Amino acid sequence: MFSKLFKRKDKSVATEPALDIHSQRPSAGEIRVKGLNETLFLSPLPVYTGQSQSSRRNFSQMNDTYLELGGSNRGMVEQGKILAAGIWMLLFSAFIAPVLICIWLVVFSPPEIDRRFFDIVGGFLLVFSMGTLPGILPFGAYAYGMLSDVRAAAKTYPVRFNRQRREVCYVDDKTHRVLIVPWESVVAWVANTQGVTSYGATRQYTLGMGLEDEEQDTVQFLLLPQPSDAHSLGMWASIRNYMEDGQLVDTPSPLMALAGLTPSEDRLKPYEGLHTFEVEREDARALGSLDDGGEHLTAEERERYGYSKRSRWPLRFWYIRRVLVFWKMPYLLAEWGHRKGRPTLPESVQAWSQPLPPEQWAKPSAALLKANKVVKEAMDKKGLTFVEACKAAGLH
Repeated sequence: MFSKLFKRKDKSVATEPALDIHSQRPSAGEIRVKGLNETLFLSPLPVYTGQSQSSRRNFSQMNDTYLELGGSNRGMVEQGKILAAGIWMLLFSAFIAPVLICIWLVVFSPPEIDRRFFDIVGGFLLVFSMGTLPGILPFGAYAYGMLSDVRAAAKTYPVRFNRQRREVCYVDDKTHRVLIVPWESVVAWVANTQGVTSYGATRQYTLGMGLEDEEQDTVQFLLLPQPSDAHSLGMWASIRNYMEDGQLVDTPSPLMALAGLTPSEDRLKPYEGLHTFEVEREDARALGSLDDGGEHLTAEERERYGYSKRSRWPLRFWYIRRVLVFWKMPYLLAEWGHRKGRPTLPESVQAWSQPLPPEQWAKPSAALLKANKVVKEAMDKKGLTFVEACKAAGLH
């Protein structure tokens, strides 16, 4: 499976934290199979993988000095929209449905049955509102879950990867103890776990990392559940490419620069909030070709010059959907979650995160440079898989 995923083309359940990487030191390209669990190790010695990077949604901050994994509130706007849908369900069941039923009974009742709307609507509202009360429990549980996630995030420190120092910093959420380890000693793996439930077979994917604490002779595990192997490999590729080559995730395409287009500051923010509302509105306007530079042209001229047909309906539908989710309520929740959702890093970590003069930057080891050269050549020129290339480099 991993061999196929890592195959290079021609040039034209979360992993168990008990994974033994301390006494049985793994190597890049090594595969371990235990029961229904298959694990492919990507490091230590973070060599070239040739995989595509994942989206910057996984990272809360990124600059020329460090990259942060964790601490982002991505997805909270969508949670707010689901919360709005729950509110509408309760309102519809308690108030709107009984009113509609009463109107139907009054309009379509036979002439011999005298029904007046205001005579029957009170009883219907009472019955339906009382019947809707139990629905508050799942709604309250969902809202409580959102608040709990924000509270948990407010106590969870992100993991920082410092490319200038070539080190990784982890801060324990409970003891606030700072652990800094060399980048090249980090053990990373992709795990694929299969299981069987009453509903059928299941498969879980995890990107795992192990940071060895030599002072306490322990290993700090970071387990990140992912939707697929490709997502796990893409996240690791983003981290590795940043640390080794300084590549930023989702950097603007050079073609955009040539065309004079640059992403707005709001689009580059690594979190969701009130600015997301404006970004979505811009997308709705762009979908209807309202801001393509041809506003002064007639319909005939737009067709002649190759412009798309303008339409206000995407923007109108967007406004209707925003009204249904209570306008900016989901975005206000996300903004609040962002401001509340991360602790202040210790002063030692903030000092460690300060940029260094280029002459003080740490350099890759000779072993990593040599292994990278062999693996890259084996994969790109000889068409070997990642596992085969690592074996050719003598890593396992």
